[in-house]
Formats: sequence, structure tokens, C-alpha cells
Amino acid sequence: MNLDESLYRLRRQASLAVMWIKQCTGYGLPFNKKVKPENHTFCRSKLSCLPQLPWFYENLALSDFITKNDQQAYIIPNPANLTVSVDDLCWHKAPETGRSWPLKFFARIPFAPGNPIGDIQLAWARSRLQNLLILGLISNLTDDLCIKRQAVQYMEKIMLSWIDGNPWLKGINYISTMECALRLISVCHAFDQIRNEKINPQVWQGLVYLVHSHAYFIRRRLCLYSYAGNHTLGECAGLVYAGLLFPELPDAEEWLAVGLTIMEREANVQILPDGGNREQSFRYLALIVDLCGLVTCLLRHRGRSTPDGIEQAWMRGKDYLQAFASSPDNLPAIGDSDDGYALSPYLRLSWKNSLHASELLAGSLQIFAASGYSKIPGAANHGTMRLSHGKLGLASAFGHGHADALSVCWDLDGKSILVDPGTYLYNGDSHFRRYFRGTSAHNTIVVDENDQALQDEKNAFGWLSAYTAKLIWHSANLDGKTVLLASHDGYSASGVIHWRALIYDDQSGRWMIWDRLDGMGEHTLALHWHVDAHAGMTNDGIIIDCMNSSWFVSVKGGKSCLYRGNEQLPLGWISRKYGTREPLNILKTEIRTRLPHEFLTIITPMQGNQTQFPIDDNLIDRLRNKCSES
Repeated sequence: MNLDESLYRLRRQASLAVMWIKQCTGYGLPFNKKVKPENHTFCRSKLSCLPQLPWFYENLALSDFITKNDQQAYIIPNPANLTVSVDDLCWHKAPETGRSWPLKFFARIPFAPGNPIGDIQLAWARSRLQNLLILGLISNLTDDLCIKRQAVQYMEKIMLSWIDGNPWLKGINYISTMECALRLISVCHAFDQIRNEKINPQVWQGLVYLVHSHAYFIRRRLCLYSYAGNHTLGECAGLVYAGLLFPELPDAEEWLAVGLTIMEREANVQILPDGGNREQSFRYLALIVDLCGLVTCLLRHRGRSTPDGIEQAWMRGKDYLQAFASSPDNLPAIGDSDDGYALSPYLRLSWKNSLHASELLAGSLQIFAASGYSKIPGAANHGTMRLSHGKLGLASAFGHGHADALSVCWDLDGKSILVDPGTYLYNGDSHFRRYFRGTSAHNTIVVDENDQALQDEKNAFGWLSAYTAKLIWHSANLDGKTVLLASHDGYSASGVIHWRALIYDDQSGRWMIWDRLDGMGEHTLALHWHVDAHAGMTNDGIIIDCMNSSWFVSVKGGKSCLYRGNEQLPLGWISRKYGTREPLNILKTEIRTRLPHEFLTIITPMQGNQTQFPIDDNLIDRLRNKCSES
């Protein structure tokens, strides 16, 4: 840690003490709840203060988000796995346990894994207030005056409830400054949607108070230096919104200047030259790319010039995301994800209006060197495979990364077949947290039942050691085959190096994954394939039944078993949404042997005799030579 970071941490701690004193005494606070909304352009303007954004919704209706349950309470569900009842707004309740977080100074609330309350991320998600924007969109879309008014009333009730239930700096909703920033952005967009409706002046008062108190807090708690990551971009975006939309506030100019300066710098660090994510998480990449897009659109709308670094980061991030998915709904589940969004699951700011699977499959071998991913698109009915050969995650603790070096995923007919099982929870079940971010939950090889990197048992994100993965060699047309060869040294402490080649044969439609483990001595090796489709075991391998085809998978090099939903190991699970898990088929091929050792996985369309696989011995020998040369 250098001197600048040491001073930054001291200032951060000192500001925390000052804010605690101000919160306790109420003395010296620059904001209060009794502001005059008419003094702020954002509150009195009849014209929209925010840009029109591209949304994707079909038949969006109030009934989709507000329905009556058996107790006649109104429930507003959210695609990000949370619910809010406008008749029972409990902002400090853990949704999964029903227990309540304490309402005390935020820095004194223990929320690490093993706490007795629950996973704090689930409670934070509802307090982003992104449902307000959905209700605002409904009000804007409908011509039914009754529905319009109903939506506005719910928005007012939720907003005032949150302000009353969350005194400044008290409770869990002030622990994360990024959560404060996303909340600030959300309420601004939500009430901008309905500014020409009859809105309670108390709500406008609350809006100004929330923006001022949050921006004041964010400015003093910015995540910088070794803390910098996706949180930093979110915090800076919140400062830009507060500074631009509320210029009457005393610190507005500073918020805007600081927000833009740091955001431009961090956008160029967090969004890599190829558009990928420094944290090795596709979901967090989508979040920060959208944040760069939101700030770019806001500045344009307000007639301001956009810093090149922010706009260019948005553009390259957009291209990268669309190289891997047609929408945010089907992004690869690589790395951590809390199902969060910069603004809304319905926002399509960083996506084309229409991008079909055929467009994603089109083209030849794609290599994203900076982020460490390569993609082989097969023929239209053969799908696309993706090889991971990047870093573990964000140094120095490698947060949000999973130990998935050389993992392969396969998408077929718009559906993921060989999958990354996802995240599940951050601060809940530590047993499954270790599993979902560990190596056995990915389509790669485990050596001696160890992860490729050493997990830090003291927190839910950190790693004590990392690996180096690299792409060794590739060919887009080697005798009609596309070939990638990569390696990683995650098991170097045991004297083991893992090499993997991904091969696609255009003529037969066959995929092959060749694995070689080099080293000395005897080791237990386990190859895992996570299959999100019906799979049946045969004498020679497994048959995968997809929607329009069947594929035969043969693995040579060990004894294969099919697992599904094993709690103890654990093994065979997938998390499709944050906080949920369900059983998944997993083919595990294991052997105890002396090194070197090789596995060969062959995936071929079902036709004719599936037991005969002509192997290109010359290609395998060439791969061995490439390994020896590297």
C-alpha cells in the first residue's frame, strides 16, 4: 500500500467519524427534509430533465407488477428476485429468513458470512427502488386514468416509506455507497417519468433530500485505489446525476467534476481494451457499461460534452456484450452476479433492438485477448463454444472471479447446454458459496480435490492466491478444423500444469476437448461437464437430448459417473437467479494416476454408430509438441 492510498484510507475513516457525530447530534448537516421543491429546477420543470431511453417491454401492464394476494396486500415483484409490498414495507427485513437487520449506525452492523440475519444482498436489491421506475413507465404508457393514478400513488407511498424507514446513515441500506448511487439514479428517472402528474409536494421534498444526503455520503465514501471496481463507476454515476440535475445544491459542481474525472479514469481501467470486464463477470460488465451509457446520454441531453473515456468505454463494452449474447437476459453466467441492473431489467441501452441467434453464430473464430475469452462458432446447427483463458478476477483479492480457468461452455439453438452454474448467494450458505465459485462447479479439471486458486475463508469474495492462464496457440483453419490451445498454472504448487485444446471439425460437426495434465507423481484428476439438458448414461458415454437434436458425449481417460443435486459433496447444481439453486446433471470423469495423463471429450451429433470416433493422431501429436515448446 503506497502513501497516497494510506492517506485516502485515513481520510475515509476520519469522514466516517465526522458523519457519525453529525448523525448522532444532527448538528452541521447541510441538508434537511424540509426543503422547498420549487427552488429546484428538477422538481418544478414541466419538461423532462432526463433523456428518453430505449426500453424493451411487451404488453407491460400494472397487473404484471401489482397483484392482490390472499391477504389483499399489493405485491410488486421484480425480475431481480425481490418483492415489495406497499402495505407492509419492511426495508430492513431479510427476505429469505424473515429476520430484521438492526437499525443502527451502518458501520456497526455485521453482515459478513455467518451473520445470524441473512444475505444482505437480497435486502439491498429491494432498496434500489428500481420498481418505482417500472411503475413510472406503466403510468406513462397507459391511457387509463385510474391505472395511471394508482401507479403514481404506489410510487409516492414507496418513496415516502423508504425515507421514513431509513434515517440517514442508520441501517443496512447505507453500508454500500454504490447501492445509494443506484437508488439516487432510479428515483430521478422514476419521478421524471411522471412529473406532469399530480405529485404530493412531500414526495418532491423527499426526492431532494434523498439526492442531497446520498450524494454528500457518496462523495465521502468513494471506493478508490485497491477498493476500486464496479462500485466506483456506480458511485461516480450517482455524483454526476446529482450534480447535473440539482445544480442548486451547494456541492453540485464538485460532485459533477469529481464524478466525471474519476469515472473516465476508472472506465478505462474496469472496461478492458477488448470491451471485457476486469472483474471477469459478465453481469457486472453489463451494469457498468449501462452506467457509462446512462451518463453519456444524460450529458448529451443536457447539452454537455461527454468525456471520451466514458463514451468509448460504453461503445467497446456494448460490442463485447453483443458478441456473447443477444440481450442482457441471456448473458453467460461467468463470474459473480447478484442479478442487479444499473437502472432496470427492461433497459436496452447497450443492446441492439434486434439481434438474432444467427447473427451471434455468424463469423469465424473470435479471440478477446485482454479479457481472456475465445469463441468458436460452429455451423448453425452445431452451436458455439467458448473457452475461458483469462485472469481469476480483480486484483489484489480477485473479487467476483470464479476459479474457472480453461472452462468450456456450449450454446446450441439459443440455449446453453454445457453451462457455468452461476453464483447462488454471497453471504448466505458458506458451504455452497465455496462450491459455486470453486473449480468443481465449472467445466474444467480438478486436481486432488483442490480449487485452481486458494479461497479466502474469511470473506465471501477474496482469493489468497491466483493462477495465470494464457492462450498458447490457435488456428482458424487447420485441415478443416478450428483449434484453440491454452494452459493454466493453478496447480503449480503440486507440480501440475493443465493444457486444454478446444477443437471444432466443420465437416462432421464434431467438437473435441483434449486435456493434458503434466507433472510428476500420482494425482487424483476429475473432469466435470455441467449439462443443462436431459442426459442419459450409456456404456460409452451420455446422450444429451436438446430441443431439436441429440448429441453423444464420450469421455476417454477415466471412469465416468452422472450426478445430479448432491448436497454433501456438493455437486450438480445450478443457480438461475440469485438466491436460488436447483439440481443439474453433471458428468464427472475421475482417475487416480501418475502424470502425464490425458482426457479426450468428443461431442458429436447422433447419427450412425456412436462408438467409432476417428481421432486425428497427427493433430494430437502436434498439440503435445506445442505444449512441450511453451
